Amino acid sequence: MSDSDHAHPAAGAPTPNLWSRDGFTGSNAIALRNDYTPTYRSVRGPHAPHRFNLLAIETQDQSDAEALPTPVLVARNGLELAVSHRRQPMPYALRNTEGDELHLVQSGSARFVTDFGTLEAGPLDFVHIPRSITYRIDPLSQDYAALILTSPDPLRFDTPAPFGMINFGKAVRKPSIDPQGAPGTTRLCLRTFDGVTEFDMVHDPIRALAQVGGPPPVWALNLRDIVPVSYGERGGPPAQFLSTADTDVMAFTLSARPGPRPPVHVNADYDEIILFAEGPGAWGGISEPGTVTWVPKGVTHHGPVEDVPAGYQAWLLEVRQTMRLTDAARQHARLIETSEYGYQD
Repeated sequence: MSDSDHAHPAAGAPTPNLWSRDGFTGSNAIALRNDYTPTYRSVRGPHAPHRFNLLAIETQDQSDAEALPTPVLVARNGLELAVSHRRQPMPYALRNTEGDELHLVQSGSARFVTDFGTLEAGPLDFVHIPRSITYRIDPLSQDYAALILTSPDPLRFDTPAPFGMINFGKAVRKPSIDPQGAPGTTRLCLRTFDGVTEFDMVHDPIRALAQVGGPPPVWALNLRDIVPVSYGERGGPPAQFLSTADTDVMAFTLSARPGPRPPVHVNADYDEIILFAEGPGAWGGISEPGTVTWVPKGVTHHGPVEDVPAGYQAWLLEVRQTMRLTDAARQHARLIETSEYGYQD
């Protein structure tokens, strides 16, 4: 495969190469090079860039209502990305005792029934369920698909300003409690690092009369309602809208925005995971909704142009933990080049 197979600066034109710590927020240095450094001939080992489509993953919960979502990218500390294609209501109530969950609905719709009320979510909705919040998911369509982040550390909103990027009063939806709701299942499953412990409770652990204190910990927000930060002709990095306090996990919108193409980049501290959620425009070599790309830390990448007039929606996750593809993901994952994120092979 030659350099000409992928879009890159004209031959002989020097290319800025950015090395950065702490993602986009730490120290950085830029070298100017004549050679286009993202291209590679081959790779051996697990720390290599791949892509797959979450809609192609065969998940256990698609055919088995008892099953949990299927992990696709995992880290040593319990950080996890999983895929759900649930087709039947959960016959149990679930508490994840190991971390906060952030569900991104790629297609279809579902009802989330939680300790603090019920809300419905559809395409490109995030649903945040903090650690040890009890919940059930009832799919409302037979094409439900979601990408689910589990973070061992609490997730919190972390926008550059209190307004502008997200209209917190309008775009962030809160669940509502129905005090007349019928009792649900008394099966309560607690998820831990070593499996699931099941309790047979006397009463439905979710049903409530009202929330009488504190802000609702469960919320929903659509990716389309998060405004990308741009810097005009000068260009600049995206801004996170959600993170952990120690910034081990940071979530960004990487949706279409004006500005020049990002520089060639070596991210010293973060694996970069991107979900291309919808067009109509393409992001480089990706036009299929549900495509997930993974570029591990230390891998040279350029990244496609983000100034796409037709528009597209994408979610970027930066995680300090080193991630690895699971067997379920490897069955569908293929190597990518890191200029336009097309297939390498």
